[in-house]
Amino acid sequence: MLLASVVRAMTGWAFSIIAVPMLSLVFPPGQAVVLNILLALAATVKNVPAMRGQISRRIFLPLLFTGLVGTPAGYWLHTMVGDAGLRLGMGLLVLALSAAMLLIPPRLQALTLPALALAGLASGVLGGAVGIAGPPVVLLFMLTATDMGQVRATLALGLLTVCLLAAGAHLFGGHITWPILLLFALALPVVLLGDTLGNRLFTRYGGQAARHVSVALTCAVGLLSVARSLLGQ
Repeated sequence: MLLASVVRAMTGWAFSIIAVPMLSLVFPPGQAVVLNILLALAATVKNVPAMRGQISRRIFLPLLFTGLVGTPAGYWLHTMVGDAGLRLGMGLLVLALSAAMLLIPPRLQALTLPALALAGLASGVLGGAVGIAGPPVVLLFMLTATDMGQVRATLALGLLTVCLLAAGAHLFGGHITWPILLLFALALPVVLLGDTLGNRLFTRYGGQAARHVSVALTCAVGLLSVARSLLGQ
């Protein structure tokens, strides 16, 4: 949780990518997804107000509307897929994102409305299904944007919105139980500590260092998640 929180603060998006596969190595994937959503929600609530001056409404609003449409569909998918399928899907998703960020250099270009809408829809589906809402939007931003501060702020607000809706869906579905709330209470101080450390690292080293760190870490946890799925553990 400390590692996931540090990287999330540096990049604006990497909390779920790191936390969900690692939590799934210890807890059932369904429980890991719900716990991740609650912790990501707490971390982003703390940071979004300070970033509001860097948020782009032109970019954020299409992501918001289509993300809201995709999240209920993702929640339905979550109820239909077994533990092994969730682990395998999370691992492959993490590896695909890592490979794309590593192999494809960013090129500054305008973000079109269809591209933003599609990325937001895919992000909502993934957020509702496995608690990892960021990859489609992150990939779009990392391949087209050069202002890491704006990317970080816009992603944080978008993921906050998706986490709020996903948390509401899981609460309505009865998946937020007392054991999960106890785990949340135990992990929250560690998450807040990691958030403070990550913000300091971003201020000192900038977005390029965060990009390299995130690629290496997500690749490692993706391999672990896929391996456990294939071994049936």
